[in-house]
Amino acid sequence: MREYVLYNDAVPANWEEGLPVGNGSLGAVLGCGISRETLYLNEETVWSSKEQPGPNPAMKEKIAEIRKLFLDGKPAEADKLANKIMGDCFTRICSYESAGLLNISLHENDHCKNYRNELELMRGVATVSYDRFGSHYTRECFSSYPDNVIAYRVTSSKEPLSAWISFDREYTEERSSQNGELIAVAHTVRGKHKFCVRARVISDGQVSCEDGDIFVSGAKSFCVYINIATQFKHGEDFINAAKLPEENDYAILRKRHEDDFLSLMSRAEINLPELSEVENSSIRFRRSAFGINRYPDHGLATLLWQFGRYMMVSSSRPGTLPANLQGLWSGELIVPWSSDYHFNINLQMNYWPAETANLSECHLPLFDYMNNYLLESGKETAKTAYGTNGCVAHHLSDIYGFTSVADGLWGLWPHGTSWLCFHMWEHYLFTKDKNFLRNTAYEFIKQSAIFFLENMMEDKKGQLVYAPSSSPENRYFVEDENGEKYRCYLAMSSTMDVGIIGGLFRILIDSAEILGISDDCVEKIKAAKAKLPPFRVGKFGQLMEWIEDYEETEIAHRHMSHTFAFYPDNAITRATPELYKAVSTTVDRRLSAASSGGSMGIDNIGLSYGWLVCIFARLRRGNAAKNKIYDFILHSIRHNLFGLCMSGAGKVFQIDGNFGVCAGITEMLIQSHEKVISLLPALPDDWSYGSYRGLRARGGYTVDVKWEDMQICDICIAADFPRTEITAELPETQKNMTFVDDSGNTYTAVDGKIKLYIDEKIHLALK
Repeated sequence: MREYVLYNDAVPANWEEGLPVGNGSLGAVLGCGISRETLYLNEETVWSSKEQPGPNPAMKEKIAEIRKLFLDGKPAEADKLANKIMGDCFTRICSYESAGLLNISLHENDHCKNYRNELELMRGVATVSYDRFGSHYTRECFSSYPDNVIAYRVTSSKEPLSAWISFDREYTEERSSQNGELIAVAHTVRGKHKFCVRARVISDGQVSCEDGDIFVSGAKSFCVYINIATQFKHGEDFINAAKLPEENDYAILRKRHEDDFLSLMSRAEINLPELSEVENSSIRFRRSAFGINRYPDHGLATLLWQFGRYMMVSSSRPGTLPANLQGLWSGELIVPWSSDYHFNINLQMNYWPAETANLSECHLPLFDYMNNYLLESGKETAKTAYGTNGCVAHHLSDIYGFTSVADGLWGLWPHGTSWLCFHMWEHYLFTKDKNFLRNTAYEFIKQSAIFFLENMMEDKKGQLVYAPSSSPENRYFVEDENGEKYRCYLAMSSTMDVGIIGGLFRILIDSAEILGISDDCVEKIKAAKAKLPPFRVGKFGQLMEWIEDYEETEIAHRHMSHTFAFYPDNAITRATPELYKAVSTTVDRRLSAASSGGSMGIDNIGLSYGWLVCIFARLRRGNAAKNKIYDFILHSIRHNLFGLCMSGAGKVFQIDGNFGVCAGITEMLIQSHEKVISLLPALPDDWSYGSYRGLRARGGYTVDVKWEDMQICDICIAADFPRTEITAELPETQKNMTFVDDSGNTYTAVDGKIKLYIDEKIHLALK
């Protein structure tokens, strides 16, 4: 196994450039200072709230008025009416929050030599080291999933250590320290939800407590163990629930943590052409040099891919909540976009790499959240706000299961639960776990489908359409009742609506067939699916974004929602060549209109880079996908590889781009959505040799591949379910190549495809 290390040789400028550690629910970012270390602490349920009124019962009558205008062909009037009458239906949610700062003061100044901070991605350990007045200092930190603790250790090779350890946060109600432990109780900005931070110091030196702080003196080393417990999880017993492990041996805790972390991270890796002269250089230097010279430092792409996996393991583990807009990490009390669960791309993108990058169990928190937080709330919103059955959530949510409409007209987008159903289906496709499909997924999928079955309308063409909705965050021009050009937000059956609803119906039908379910609901869904509008190509050869070929208000818009049926779904593939080509034209048109600078256009924010890499990979345009990876590296990450999004304050940390690019890199190397396992489908010219192992394909397959001179020379495919037949697809340059297995049997590709029978595992080498 190769070690992947993210290294820098300068103190981070702010918390967004620090080193993140996490165990899914408990996290920290190390500020990595010299004289003083700051741990920006996080716990997944430290989240403000205020009383939410719930869905407005008057909403269903208002929706009916808006729908009638859409059916009458009056989208501008419908949009205007919604602006006029829907104001009392919109509410807002509150922000995820930092749990506070643990400050560790060590030296009187920042004088040092040989400073280095690094993150061991495979082992989940952050380290700061430096030399000072003849002594070598090392500081290590990890967040343990097995022991549910953040562990931080400081060692000095010669000079005795002294330290002052304190906790700082607004809205702290009480702070105390005794017997080497610090306890702080604080509450959230709104709602006054309380939580407890507990820290214990273990040292070979003297440990004393005073006024809520802890002091260490005369030590060669000391350890700080931290836990956080909230009222949200533990009720009024939250202070006692902030338990620390009985085990105080740092080496034992670290061993358990590393074994656990490695068990996930070591499953998969990729290797691309590297430059030995920069492999041991800092990320800061490598990004700078790459930007100036554009030299082929493909190792940055490898590191970025593994960092995406690291962030998933650190922010989403079984039994925790799913990763939010910042994963798990925040240094602020009021976070951009509340660091919430955004459903119109962001939460979904967080989980795009879960199955393909071999982290399937990291997907499970999303399904728990869907069933335990959204399902019943979404059914209540459907009943109260729409007067129908089924389950619906709109464009965002929080840990309180919010599913109603929020913010403004964009809050009327109704696909929060319906898009999430595709994640349940993908998990089934990769695992073939029928118990999961039956007991975890089916009811959620069914209820989401029922909502649209009962809320769609038949238009004058006999098509089943839905309104009001949108193509998320985008607008189009239409003439209003006065013949004037109007910027319209709301829409009827946007292309994304058609893609999500059609895909949702397909998933329910396929799930029912697998599970042997035949009932009236399934039959109605089959009939409704046949009446959905088709995907269509517009006047520029692009995939139309709306039900009519409207003029776009922003051609370079950051979202590519109308390509949903292409990626992440697979309703549009090479088997639908006209639509496949239209997707390619759509992306090229978006990019050609993109402007640089401070806009939130397609070529300037992390989530758009992530989506572009995935789309170009599916289009088998490897060079274009690679270029977007490197644009992301140059323009949309910090030196710690945190992805960025634009806000009113400039570029801020948002994790979805990291996950999207990780998924896109995987998609360049393996695809399985077309019922074949396609190997190296989008290999860029610059990645002429390399290897990967442990990537996953639908059907329950684990795949290893090596290639040289753009040609595959070695393949290993292991099957979760033995004695199965598959088809492997080779790159275009190997249409008629012959391979040999370990028993000497030969396999010759026919039109680039090899049919294989796999008992448990098959290994092929190029003959």
